[in-house]
Amino acid sequence: MIIIDTAKERKLTLAPATEQEAREQELYILISTIKGECPLYRDFGIASDYLHMPTNAAQTSFTMAVTEALKRYMPDVTLDSIRFNFEDGMQGIAHPILEVSDL
Repeated sequence: MIIIDTAKERKLTLAPATEQEAREQELYILISTIKGECPLYRDFGIASDYLHMPTNAAQTSFTMAVTEALKRYMPDVTLDSIRFNFEDGMQGIAHPILEVSDL
């Protein structure tokens, strides 16, 4: 099982030490890239429709966007769950925590 907490800063490397580290990095890059940001690969990433929605709708929209991106770009990975961690004292800022399984 791989757990990705988007609130934690990640250092990316060109030569991951293990296969697990490589998979985590691939997943992190996928979910942190908004569609249209990647030159010459404009469809890569997740849709950003959720950014200006109310919290409940944003959570649902983000979950759908991640599910679609995983199906397209990482079909061998199964999304087990997405939880949202809300920042203390800040209304409307949620950090997704993804749990996925490699097949």
